[in-house]
Amino acid sequence: MPSAFSIVRGSIYLAVILWTAIVLGIAAHFNQILVSSDLTRFIPFAIFVCSVSLLFFFILLAFGAFAPVRNPVSTRVELGCLGLAGVLWLALAAFVASSDAESADVECFSSADATQAVEMPGFDTETYQAQYRVLEAFSFFNLFLILGFFITLLFMAVREHRAGKRHVWVTSVTAYPWFYQKGKQNGKGLPPPVTSRSRSKSVARPSRSNTMPTRSNTMQEKPRAERTERVERRSPPMDRTSPPMPRNSPPMGRTSPPMPRGSPPVGRGRSPTRNESPTYVYWIPHKAPEQAHIRDQRNTRDSKYHRNASPRR
Repeated sequence: MPSAFSIVRGSIYLAVILWTAIVLGIAAHFNQILVSSDLTRFIPFAIFVCSVSLLFFFILLAFGAFAPVRNPVSTRVELGCLGLAGVLWLALAAFVASSDAESADVECFSSADATQAVEMPGFDTETYQAQYRVLEAFSFFNLFLILGFFITLLFMAVREHRAGKRHVWVTSVTAYPWFYQKGKQNGKGLPPPVTSRSRSKSVARPSRSNTMPTRSNTMQEKPRAERTERVERRSPPMDRTSPPMPRNSPPMGRTSPPMPRGSPPVGRGRSPTRNESPTYVYWIPHKAPEQAHIRDQRNTRDSKYHRNASPRR
């Protein structure tokens, strides 16, 4: 189903085509009856403007109706056609409004005698002036419609261009989403992308608090405890007939002989790969520390200056 903008666009183009056909019919009627003079210069110009306008709008309307998505006429081409047609209708409306032919009198002469006026049934001065006013009015109607739609389409294209969508100029008017709203989703289209992580529906772990456990909390925790007990792996029972292992025996699985003290530790026994650098381990042998020298602080009795102050008996 076409969008509302495409329907409005098609209605405007149909109205322009209808009024252009009316102007073209009146101009062709004047060209057939009236003799060419300075007052009838607007007639060939009106025929030219109507022919160009019909060509433009028939092409735009046909491509928009039969190939709305694959329309080869882009937005800039359609704007160019509308601008050119608007300028032509502006010139025609100005020419018709400022011409002296609007208030001219019509005199009919026979082909044999060009000096004696005759009466022509169905066409006189009043009929001519009425048809001229109709031509002038529809010229202004086409001018307002074409220039109004041209300004509207140009404003919308500039707005989309300033929003960062520069492909609006190379996209057709019928295929571009002019009034697309992000909030409205089409039922046949894809769902919107996920922007937030959805919360898990699993059972939340109860928070540890200082409150006493109630009966409901105990009932909720029981299935979880049973499930945990089922997952636990049990070690195989030990063979009671095997002799007990001594306390100081080396652990099982080590078959390498004991290394002497002072030798560097042995690695895994593999050379480093291409992306690894070798690791060097230096072994510093243990050396017992030297004994501290204790200075003798005792006073000798034979010293001259140090006398024993203890009482004599």
